[in-house]
Amino acid sequence: MESLPIELHTQIFEFACTDDGATARALALVSRYVRDAASPFLFQSLSVSGLVQMDALVARLHTLPPHARRIRHLFLSDWTRKEMLKGGAPFAEMERYDRERALAARILEYASPTLETLALVAACPYTAAPLVGHLFALALPHLEELSIHGFYPFPQSQSQSQSQSQSHDNGGLPRLARLHLSGNRNPHGLLQLGALEAACPALTHLRVSEVAGAAAFAREVYEAALPRPPTEEDARQGAALSVSLFPSALPARLRELVIEARRPPEPAPNSNQHRHHHRAGAKRGALGAHEKMMTLLREVELRRAETRLEKIEIVEGDGADMFEVLRSDWLTRLQPQRQT
Repeated sequence: MESLPIELHTQIFEFACTDDGATARALALVSRYVRDAASPFLFQSLSVSGLVQMDALVARLHTLPPHARRIRHLFLSDWTRKEMLKGGAPFAEMERYDRERALAARILEYASPTLETLALVAACPYTAAPLVGHLFALALPHLEELSIHGFYPFPQSQSQSQSQSQSHDNGGLPRLARLHLSGNRNPHGLLQLGALEAACPALTHLRVSEVAGAAAFAREVYEAALPRPPTEEDARQGAALSVSLFPSALPARLRELVIEARRPPEPAPNSNQHRHHHRAGAKRGALGAHEKMMTLLREVELRRAETRLEKIEIVEGDGADMFEVLRSDWLTRLQPQRQT
């Protein structure tokens, strides 16, 4: 061990510490020499979920100078997977939810100057939107890959953020290449007015999951991927006006688009005839919206050659454990040999 220079050991430890943080923690227990050599990478890659883990991490990071808390890769969830699977969010526990949001926001602030990959699960329905909004207001100069699950607002450009708040004047995602959004059933407006490209000018891969009955969003995708000049008939019917006011467009550098749609759930059987008819009507409405959405999306997929994208994939499923999906994808992307 002593025959090798510490610089070489440091490089080895840096490459080794690209998991969920377990390797760095194990190295710190080997010896004082190894701990010192691995110390710059103790926080390089972290997986944190739930109130207890977030509280402990914030307490630790608070005592360290910025150079000792360089977080490059982060999986962060305000709830544990067990809490997510349990479901429910009693309003009586709002104080806990606010505490979780504050801790998650603090971790994001500590990580933002050096963060390269981030998977964020904002599970609490009461605090998801403000937490994700806080993330988008931060300066994230090195972030290249971002996955979000939870009810999310759309990314905003620096100028948009400044017009709404003067508290953060360096926001933006200038290097973001891969974006995965999940948790908004109908993200209508995501592709309108060029806002996504303004916020993420380097975006090449976009994945949108858990959409359901989102005919408006499907129409938006259709118009963005297969644009056409308005005709005289459009003008007579007023269609051209709506397009000109709220144009849909894909980011200029986008190469791959994946949309994962969720099938309508089957209604539970019920012996009450009135409820049965009511649920049957609701099911027909949900199925109609789903079919309309899928028809538009499938056409975009089939006509991919008419677009400028290299890949368009439409996936239909019954939903997934998004905590595990985001965490697994995040870990996979950390392995350099698997990245494409």
